[in-house]
Amino acid sequence: MRRDTLNMELPSYPRGWISSTTFTHQLLPAFAALIIAYYVGRTIYNLKFHPLSKYPGPKLAAITDLWWAYASTSGKYPWIIEDVLKQYGDVVRIAPNELVFLTPQAAKDIYLAQEKNLELFVQVGYDALDTGDGGISGETNPVRHREIAKKLAPAFSTRNFKVKEGVIQKHINLFIEKMKDIGATGQGAELRCWSDWLALDLSADMTYGRETGQMRDMKDSILLSSTLKLNLFLTLSQVTRKFRLLSPLMYLTIPPSVWFVMPKLISMNSEDVKERIERRGRMEHLDYFEQLVPADKPVPEDKKQIYHLENVAGQLLIASWQPLANQFYSLIFFLLREPEAYAALVEEIRTVFADCDAINTESIGNLKYLNACTQESLRLHQDTVDGLPRVSPGALVDGTYIPQGVTCQISYFAAARSPRFFTDPLKFRPERWLPPDHSRFDLRYKNDNLKASKPFSQGLRGCPGGAIASAVIRLFAAKILWQFDLEAAPGQDGLSFDRDFKFLTFWERPPFWVRFKPARGANR
Repeated sequence: MRRDTLNMELPSYPRGWISSTTFTHQLLPAFAALIIAYYVGRTIYNLKFHPLSKYPGPKLAAITDLWWAYASTSGKYPWIIEDVLKQYGDVVRIAPNELVFLTPQAAKDIYLAQEKNLELFVQVGYDALDTGDGGISGETNPVRHREIAKKLAPAFSTRNFKVKEGVIQKHINLFIEKMKDIGATGQGAELRCWSDWLALDLSADMTYGRETGQMRDMKDSILLSSTLKLNLFLTLSQVTRKFRLLSPLMYLTIPPSVWFVMPKLISMNSEDVKERIERRGRMEHLDYFEQLVPADKPVPEDKKQIYHLENVAGQLLIASWQPLANQFYSLIFFLLREPEAYAALVEEIRTVFADCDAINTESIGNLKYLNACTQESLRLHQDTVDGLPRVSPGALVDGTYIPQGVTCQISYFAAARSPRFFTDPLKFRPERWLPPDHSRFDLRYKNDNLKASKPFSQGLRGCPGGAIASAVIRLFAAKILWQFDLEAAPGQDGLSFDRDFKFLTFWERPPFWVRFKPARGANR
């Protein structure tokens, strides 16, 4: 071997490098061991010593929020919760610090509990975009929520609704005219699109007098198409509140097409609110926004106040659109699968009315079978299925003391489909809602617990527009079934609510083609 090779110098390292590297190599295993010990200890605590350790449920749910996160993003959350309630009982642990209940009494104890008109079970805060302002539906402060709700309350009064009926009739009549043109040809009309168009056109007009023109143009607005594409993103924005490190990943679920219109989408609601404020006192009809900024009050100038108005308006818009769209679709969906119920409803409507123009929210008030069909559709296709989580103040829920700080919720979906409370729970049976003296009343359903179905929830945070929504649905059904004979287009017999519907933040309904054939004697 050569001498210069033998005598070569060793590499030169900074002083202390070797000792610090050795220290790091010793520290990492210790740090890893500490993390493992923490999670092992936490797992043992959650399973054996946590205040909720006595409640049954999936083991993974007791250990970590991952089980709940999977259920929430699967598109089948209502059905998954229904299944665990069937498997484990009336109270199930679905997360380390979260319980879900089944019984109507539990719902009363959670959502009706109040003191001095303030809720005792406080909302956890699920404003989907975490904007820093909860508007009304995401406002966690009970005092602040009461103030906003009180201001909005007149907008949902019977008197106020009667003033709005002309707007509702206008949009339903346009739907009818469109169905006369396209509903009877070929496969007919695709009801998922048309129910969304009708509901959002109506909602935007009733919220702040805005025309979206989707039925007129027969295409989605930017608002509708973008909102539907953000369904998974909105769900993940809630899930990542329990997994903060994963928050950036939720933005990967936004489709490229939405990114391009995002700036316009963000500014759209702000522009609509600004424009609506400028039109105060010059509206063609009364809308919900009138209660937020009455014409006799000063124009809001504070940016924080205007931002709050934008959030409230946006929430009112979405809250009006989705339930109406779901029921315009689902009521027809269920009726066309039950020929006897469909025929009975058509007979009731056409026997009472000789002219479609005579059909209004007041004249249909005594149509008991129409009301029964509406209630049954709302029972089977619930909108309040995301759990409506509340934080326990330390109180009894259905006879069991729930410690302070525990998150509680009811599964209205599971309760409304439970054989404990309803005979033939998964079948569309309007007869269960009829009074005993009605000719179609069926004794099989006399013991049904109708209070187990709460499609608009209850209590201080129950949907204030529930009565209006029900009236609009009845009006829609009455006018459509007076004008048209409906039938599902061929090849759709296999559609199933339990298999083909999905729920994230919004319901996703399958395409459903319906033929609208003008009824004999209907107005042309």
